[in-house]
Amino acid sequence: MTAAQQALSALADWIKASSQNYQTRLATVERGPFAVLVPLPLDQAPAPTFDREALPLWVLQAQAPADLPAIDTSAPASQDRKAQRLGHIVWMVQEGRFPGVQLIDLTDPGETLQAALDREAPGLDLDQTAAVFLPRW
Repeated sequence: MTAAQQALSALADWIKASSQNYQTRLATVERGPFAVLVPLPLDQAPAPTFDREALPLWVLQAQAPADLPAIDTSAPASQDRKAQRLGHIVWMVQEGRFPGVQLIDLTDPGETLQAALDREAPGLDLDQTAAVFLPRW
């Protein structure tokens, strides 16, 4: 496993933990996915077929962990708004909580991952650094 794959696995584990239901004294609160990691080849553009409040994060197919959960395109049952969840992930990466993760903005749903990578992080070592593409359109 490369360093990039390890970094992406750490992020995937945190997303999984943040998506778990929890119990109150009266009921179980169903949260739904905090975010969804969506593997995609570099030469493809993301398919924006997600609910408006779903938070897809596209990752390189070559870096994706094998045990990712199924891709859920619906809005989460009980999570903060998409913008707040996205902001939280950005903050955590900027604060160094996920070393080895590089966030890359996608500004157009028709933009390929390679085009965004070339624009935002040319020369990025994809064996050492996990590329996570954020929907900013």
